[in-house]
Amino acid sequence: MLISTIRQPLINIISLAQGTTFGWLSPYLPLLISITESPLKAPVTDIQATWIASLLCVGAIFGTVLFGWSADRFGRKVSLCGTALPLVGFWACVAFGRSVEILYLARVLAGLGAAGVFLLVPLYVTEIAEDRIRGTLGSFFILFINTGTLVCFIAGTYLSYHTTSYIFIFVPIVFLICFTRLPETPQYLVHRNNYPAAENALKILRGYTASPEHVDLMKKDMAQLIAQAANRGDSSGLTRSDFGPFYVKKALMIGLVLVTLNQLSGCFALIQYAAQVFADAGSEMDSKISSIIVGIIQLAGSYTSTLVMDRWRRKTLYIVTALGSCLGLTMMGVYAYLSVAKVDVSHLYWLPVASLSFVIFIASVGMLPLTFVILSEILPDKLRSFGGSLCTTFMWVVSFVIVKYFAAAIEVLGMHGSMWFFAGCCLFGAVFNGLFVPETRGKSLTEIKLTMGCDSTDM
Repeated sequence: MLISTIRQPLINIISLAQGTTFGWLSPYLPLLISITESPLKAPVTDIQATWIASLLCVGAIFGTVLFGWSADRFGRKVSLCGTALPLVGFWACVAFGRSVEILYLARVLAGLGAAGVFLLVPLYVTEIAEDRIRGTLGSFFILFINTGTLVCFIAGTYLSYHTTSYIFIFVPIVFLICFTRLPETPQYLVHRNNYPAAENALKILRGYTASPEHVDLMKKDMAQLIAQAANRGDSSGLTRSDFGPFYVKKALMIGLVLVTLNQLSGCFALIQYAAQVFADAGSEMDSKISSIIVGIIQLAGSYTSTLVMDRWRRKTLYIVTALGSCLGLTMMGVYAYLSVAKVDVSHLYWLPVASLSFVIFIASVGMLPLTFVILSEILPDKLRSFGGSLCTTFMWVVSFVIVKYFAAAIEVLGMHGSMWFFAGCCLFGAVFNGLFVPETRGKSLTEIKLTMGCDSTDM
């Protein structure tokens, strides 16, 4: 098998670390704005709270450019190790900072780490994965992100503000120690003409031995990697002609739309403001407990994704989960609307938690992880790093707008209007996927290029 069940988590320890930074804000935001209990010199204002939430996206915008360049210049492994440094910085700022400005810096650092994690983990997995399990390995990424988010939700409920930071600062450090055991991707090494290192990486990743059968498999894999590297050319010397073929334009268009819909589903903003969302929706359940419930459901959805990712057709899974998200958001909007209309919904106190839990579960099964799996599969070899950086940067721009103005949208549209807007975006995502996104499950990267409309002369 490509990679053991022991080695797979080593890659995603950094995803776990990133998830803790995503889950930090929701449980601690009420504490930060508290007049009497804030750990800062002065309580955070509502405007400052929106900046604390959204500056992660600003850091991610710049981080995507940085790590995209680093991935081609220094390699996937070194760049992945680099993502741990800003995450250590984030928790250090939280642990020792006493002003809102330090928290601003902390969130920018968390965004830098997020950019690297979201860009490099799927890229690394795609380049080491066998076709038959590429989707499953890719889905582990979101599973570990959501695990980290849940763990931080729980820590935020039962541990103090500073104790949480003292504990989680060690997670990216553990990643640095463990990840050194894994090699650079064979594809990158071949592209750098380092064939002996590429062969050694294949031995480690695929368990090849000196047996005749494994020697033949090694030769076949190396020949395929060398051919791909020859077709890819020099990715640092991109020209306008590289963007000319129809399949390249189609891949970039699909990637940009998918990452936009990933954020317009509302899931990231809802996780960031989970406690506030439940309070504003009129739920009578304790907001922190509600957040933990949602985190558990999100994790269950991510785990389910690892089971079905390479068993269901990508298109079917995306469409079903997008429609399910649309339904759940619509129901949450209905509850919020009835509350505003002064209809007695006390007997439905469970509906906001149930609706949001369903949305997070169903989106985590397919819609959210598939964004990154499909993106890494459809981009051409030569443009994979640049195209991934471009799409991920655009995703964080959209995310910044959504997170920064989420509270303002609720003021203007109401909770019900905001939920219905997100529901409409999920519905559009299902239609878009059905019409324009190719099926990629079980196909080689070469076959996917042909499906995208690549002419054989371009391969």
